[in-house]
Amino acid sequence: MNKTRSSILLIVVLLGAGMFLMGCRPEPLPAPNHTPEDRLFVEFMEKNLGTDWYGIYLQKHKVGYLESTAARETSPHGTRYKIQLSGTVQILSEAEIDEIKIESIAAFSARPPFSLELYADRVIHKDDFSEIKIMRTPEGYQAKITRGKETESRFMGPLDYTLKDYTAVQKWILRKPANGAEIEYPHLVLETLTLERNRSRIMGIHESLTAGVKTIFYDVLTTDAHGLDVKEVFGADGRAYRIVLGGLFECRLEPQALATRIDKTIDLFLRNMVSIDRPLGHSETMTLLKLSLDNSSGKLLGNAPGQSITRNRADGSIGITLNPKGDPWVMATDEEIKKNLTATLDIPANHPIVIDLAQHAVDGVDTVSEKVSRLVEFVEHYIQDDYTANPLTLMDIIEKKKGDCSEHAKLFTALARALGIPCRTVGGLIYLGDAYQAFGLHAWNEVVMGGVWVPVDPTWGQTAIDATHIRFPVEISKEWQIMAAIPDMKMAVLHVEHRK
Repeated sequence: MNKTRSSILLIVVLLGAGMFLMGCRPEPLPAPNHTPEDRLFVEFMEKNLGTDWYGIYLQKHKVGYLESTAARETSPHGTRYKIQLSGTVQILSEAEIDEIKIESIAAFSARPPFSLELYADRVIHKDDFSEIKIMRTPEGYQAKITRGKETESRFMGPLDYTLKDYTAVQKWILRKPANGAEIEYPHLVLETLTLERNRSRIMGIHESLTAGVKTIFYDVLTTDAHGLDVKEVFGADGRAYRIVLGGLFECRLEPQALATRIDKTIDLFLRNMVSIDRPLGHSETMTLLKLSLDNSSGKLLGNAPGQSITRNRADGSIGITLNPKGDPWVMATDEEIKKNLTATLDIPANHPIVIDLAQHAVDGVDTVSEKVSRLVEFVEHYIQDDYTANPLTLMDIIEKKKGDCSEHAKLFTALARALGIPCRTVGGLIYLGDAYQAFGLHAWNEVVMGGVWVPVDPTWGQTAIDATHIRFPVEISKEWQIMAAIPDMKMAVLHVEHRK
């Protein structure tokens, strides 16, 4: 039940322009008749051509690396600047090394207004391939989306996105912003193929020694369109030294030999288990569970359907009461309903194959509750449990019919939305049984019925989840921060009840 692996696939998309380079420069670009501002921008780009290496860390354990290169090259449209990220992530899953290859390319004209020419994001996992490619054409921008064996094209029309937007934070740092200063700038979101607004803020300015030289560093917090907090440390020259994604992933600027030296591969399943002080018995008969969790791990937990949180002022511990058939009931807002009915590139609920599969699953029933029950049963039996398969996209899941909890939850979300049922994938911890006497990472779903969020678990065939599901916040930054703390999490059982 490797929910962490699915999070890894967001790395390249979320890094965006966070990494920039200082390296050996080619011959200077001839200076045409630019404005003074454009000449300064070209000088900035020319100074930042070269290659750097970053180690990728998960829960402070190195799992991969990224090579980041900025170059000037000749294209059919003339001279352009190309920024390319290429990397590898390795995770141990069920005694098998799970390797993911990632690549991102952004190419822009080297002439004003430095317009986007090409943007491509690729992920390769075993024999699965996923790519989003945006290309400039005379008529406008065209997107080509490949998901498994499925490829589609979408006309995007005009897109006012330039290299100045892509490098907005680095250029801002060069102007020596004051502590607390903010900047807002366009950001290309590949999942929706739209331009959104990112906001970055200077959270601190400090001085430190780098290779014996005093250097000014800027701590920058960026909130992106995914709702993920990205913390970055930039040098005064705009170079990224450290990038932390939601507290879970970290990228560190390192020499190539160090960056590419991956630690002994860790087993995420074992590393992300939280032991408890006594066995709980059968999960499926459990009706009430009360737990105590240390504050450092549990402070971000909140109320959820059937989950209430209390805070002990005396020792700072967090109390968790899990009562799936009891309070609290959580109403779904209009915004949440709209968001969780939407088809996206990751959840293509409007795809004919998805629609046909959903209708087949609920054939003969009419009510929302009946459809949800049918979908739970259908997904449980459709996907064969296989913790080493890990299909990359929804179309791969549908074709291969194998996966873990993440695949069950993703397929259920797509099928529910295809039927007009608001649905989201949620994550958290679930009791792994008395054999382990521990909780482990898990993914399940919440659907809207009667205006409230109702949890279901298609992996275990539960239309009413048992009382061992500890739900993390739906906000991705808070979820990832809790996941980052799992190896040090301390949990104790306070009370447990089973139906007779």
